[in-house]
Amino acid sequence: MGSPPILFLHGVFGRPSLFGPWIDYFTAAGYPCHAVTLPGRDPTDDAVLARTGIDDCFSAALSAYDALGEPAIVIGHSMGGLLGQKLAAARDCPALVLLASAPPGMLVPHPKMVPHLIPLLPAIVAGRPFAPSEATLRAVLMNSLTRAEQDILLPRLVRDSGRVYRELAMGAAATRVKADDVTCPVLCVSAGQDRDIAHWVSRRIATRYRAQHQIHPTLPHWIIAESAVETVAPPVLSWLRRTV
Repeated sequence: MGSPPILFLHGVFGRPSLFGPWIDYFTAAGYPCHAVTLPGRDPTDDAVLARTGIDDCFSAALSAYDALGEPAIVIGHSMGGLLGQKLAAARDCPALVLLASAPPGMLVPHPKMVPHLIPLLPAIVAGRPFAPSEATLRAVLMNSLTRAEQDILLPRLVRDSGRVYRELAMGAAATRVKADDVTCPVLCVSAGQDRDIAHWVSRRIATRYRAQHQIHPTLPHWIIAESAVETVAPPVLSWLRRTV
């Protein structure tokens, strides 16, 4: 019997192609890989983003999961991790891997994120599509990556939904997940230099699901960066092979 498929869920400002190095790695390891495009993000469509919330993103993720026609491992980054938790609560997933995941409920900003968040508040409060400045993306999401890799990543990021971010920040009903509903094995992977998801948030998520917790001290929130694949993906693969 072959390996189960893997469904990848991207986060805020992301798109499926940014999981390309991960998809290549796990495809080579024998896993059929698929990635979800969340509404309005690839290509960018501000009209769609303006009416998109967490529930709309979850509906897209759930439809993609069900279309596979068999139980799938779910790997989610950032907001994609929250969607992964919701998926694992709704379906019988073989395993869930959370990469620098947003938590269920309110997302308390990392202290180093706060100064960068203030200029974005009008768009977030109004639910308008938005994109942070280049300086914010470099300082918060990619802070410990090389300048050269940041330069490659920046033009590949996309605008996102102020409504989605507002729901994350406020802990809207759409962000909540009952811990007991997630019955599959869970692996939490967090980044020691993450300036978006605070360290205590990652620890709390791991405790919530009685999950193994892998920590990479030198990596930023953008833990899915191509330069990090050979560091982050092998222990994830080892865990999957032991667990599934």
